Amino acid sequence: MAKYTDIDLNFSRNPITNDVSILRDEAAIKFAVKNIILTSIGERPFNPDFGSGIRSLLFEPLTPITASALESRIQNALSIFEPRISLMTIQVNANLDSNAFDVSIFFRMTGTDRTLLVPLTLKRLR
Repeated sequence: MAKYTDIDLNFSRNPITNDVSILRDEAAIKFAVKNIILTSIGERPFNPDFGSGIRSLLFEPLTPITASALESRIQNALSIFEPRISLMTIQVNANLDSNAFDVSIFFRMTGTDRTLLVPLTLKRLR
């Protein structure tokens, strides 16, 4: 039985029930981690403090200082909004060829010893 479940916000359809697909355990938590990071502060009605606030940093130069600031904001947001994980490491590297930051988030799901990875590429949108 699944410990954690969540609705797939991509609204993909379950082929058997024709209902919205459900994410379970690792998939649910990985999706939640991405959702927290990619949500801007103030974007959620009735929860204006939710999110990471990283978008403003994506227009800064691709430097180690910006990478460190991104890492700090991601760590802060996940520690506040995702109690189901134990954060291990966040790696933020500037990708000069893509004009983006490559982010790797390593964590453990509460109650397990297995290390999970959420990879992201953070790119500014115009």
